[in-house]
Amino acid sequence: MKRLLNAKTFTGFKRAGLAWLETVIVAVLSIYIWTQSDSLAHTSTEHNFFWPLFGPLLISLRYGFAKGFTCSLFTTAGLATVMNITGYIEYYPLSLAIGTIMVAMIAGEFQDYWHNINRRHQLDHQYMSQKLESFTQNYHLLKVSHDQLEQRTAGQTVSLRSSIHALHKLASQHAEHRIEHLGQPFLNLLAEIGGIEVAGIYKITDDKIDSMAYAVLGDRHQLVKDDPMLQDMLHSKHLLSPAKLKADQIHKSRYQLCIPLLDTHGTLQAAIVAESAKFFMLTPANVALLSLVANHAADLLSNQIVTPILQPHQNDLFMSYLKRASYNKRHYGADSSVVVCIDSDGTHKHALDNAIGYRRGADVYWSCRTRNNQPALAVLLPLTSVYDAQLYINRLQELLNAQIGDEQHAIDIIGPLSMSQDKAEIRTLMDELGAYDESLVDTSNPDV
Repeated sequence: MKRLLNAKTFTGFKRAGLAWLETVIVAVLSIYIWTQSDSLAHTSTEHNFFWPLFGPLLISLRYGFAKGFTCSLFTTAGLATVMNITGYIEYYPLSLAIGTIMVAMIAGEFQDYWHNINRRHQLDHQYMSQKLESFTQNYHLLKVSHDQLEQRTAGQTVSLRSSIHALHKLASQHAEHRIEHLGQPFLNLLAEIGGIEVAGIYKITDDKIDSMAYAVLGDRHQLVKDDPMLQDMLHSKHLLSPAKLKADQIHKSRYQLCIPLLDTHGTLQAAIVAESAKFFMLTPANVALLSLVANHAADLLSNQIVTPILQPHQNDLFMSYLKRASYNKRHYGADSSVVVCIDSDGTHKHALDNAIGYRRGADVYWSCRTRNNQPALAVLLPLTSVYDAQLYINRLQELLNAQIGDEQHAIDIIGPLSMSQDKAEIRTLMDELGAYDESLVDTSNPDV
């Protein structure tokens, strides 16, 4: 707090109104000090320091040339007015007035030059910080997802996004009892990521785990309902593993992993319990990725969520996806991006609808309208950095150019916006699209 006050004392107010008010007040004080000083007495023989100089000098150092020059002119002109009213205008100290103006101008030029240099250094530092953060995020995503994790299979490279997309296709083919058809593919995908060797997937009904396994991996799997780790997972609805235990905690469970499949609505659809997993693969990064994939899998098991292509009235569901992405960033460090397309003249809605056909993997599309009834398309790109989201925008622009040619400029593409760095812009856009929800920024709730 003290440091903030010191900075404001030197740099001045940011609001223009307060800055000009301060300029006027300081000028009035300088005039008063000048009128009370001995420098105006023509009979005075003492040579004291010219204290009124400090007013314009202070304004120049705080706000630069413009306000400093204005303050000095106001001070000298005000003094001339006062001396004219009192009948002492012939004793007006012209040399002191000119000197005051010159000092204020020089100090103001110095402040402007110093401010520009500082601003340039701040921008350079901000740019380097952004580059460093982007590099760190890309390195993290490269380490925990995509092809490197999938290359542990028998010579076959399948990307994580492609695997999720395949699960979406499989889920869309079954309207009911999806866990019976998706259980084994889920286990296989999580086994590739976390090195799971023995595990089973179980349906959750009213927060109670069923006894029957819908899919099993390995030969020695067994369900123990009163297992402490399993009970903790059902209560907290968070992924649990020995890798997340503190140094002074003892692992008393039969299982190495308890993975909840929690959908976007916060409903526990199923759970995966694993007795055996390759311990060297249970790194914090891989555990985080397991939780992310389990969240997507839970959406596919829900009867209400089949494919993430949302209609205009499903704004609440889109906000739920945004909350999930914000939670994943805070707890797992996996950023997501948002892109919004707005048809400004309202004649190219068909182009936006055609773009939905190029949806990738777990991307969430929401066809909506702005408050001005302009057609719009909001796209959430989970597990996607700003760099990768920009590549998506480039492909989208090529698609629009192929469909509507030069008229593609009528479609405003806003983004890419990072869920971690551009929350204010995302909130503004959601408000414009009629989907604003204050709970999106409620970081005090760990379950949001």
